[in-house]
Amino acid sequence: MELLRLKEVSKTYVSGFFKKKRQTVLHPITFGIDQGEIVGIAGVSGAGKTTILRLVKGFSKPDTGQIYWHGKSLDNLSREERLEYKRNIQILSQNPITALNPRMTIRESLCEPLYVHHLPEPENLEETLAKLQLRRELLERYPHQLSGGELQRICLGRLLFLRPSLLLLDEPTSMLDVSVQAQIMQFILRISQVRHMACLLISHDLNLLRACCTRIGILQEGRLLEMQETQILFSHPKHEYTREFLRAFEEY
Repeated sequence: MELLRLKEVSKTYVSGFFKKKRQTVLHPITFGIDQGEIVGIAGVSGAGKTTILRLVKGFSKPDTGQIYWHGKSLDNLSREERLEYKRNIQILSQNPITALNPRMTIRESLCEPLYVHHLPEPENLEETLAKLQLRRELLERYPHQLSGGELQRICLGRLLFLRPSLLLLDEPTSMLDVSVQAQIMQFILRISQVRHMACLLISHDLNLLRACCTRIGILQEGRLLEMQETQILFSHPKHEYTREFLRAFEEY
């Protein structure tokens, strides 16, 4: 069942005061995500990857096109449906320290999203920490006292308490060492499988996308050149840029 669809969605920013300058960061793109599916978007910095996440999350509105949730345009959602949409779509960014209030303990930070969405505090907080491979004594510490890997797992736990249907992953492991990267992604994949949670994974790391995603899209200067099943993309890329992109990554 299709969970989310972007149809001919684009975004242009206007800068300058006297002399207006228009920059199209995302040309009309169309793709969907099924329930439980893990879809990847690859591209170099500035290709428009993060813009897609911002549009899906609702941080920004598209200039053209529509975003559909369970077949219904976001523009037509009722107030209650929009609140439920916001809870159902959560984003994990590359820098966890910016997501946490430095004056809150880890216990308070974990429960903060639940308070925002008027949900009860979980009874098994320590059990959740154990699943995230974190020690219970971390609950009374502050963000600056934790490592980058511990902070990213805390941020992930915050989001999973809300039981989202779609998790947006914006370069989630780029600031972590290799061993921690593997732990984080293995946990996300396991939760996705158990809960049938979909993921949209944004990354420049093709190895990561290849290992995790059922389909991968290639983005160049705001244009979605192609999106195919992972195995087919790597064995039979359609676009010349995709072939060059894959070749450059293999040589690197």
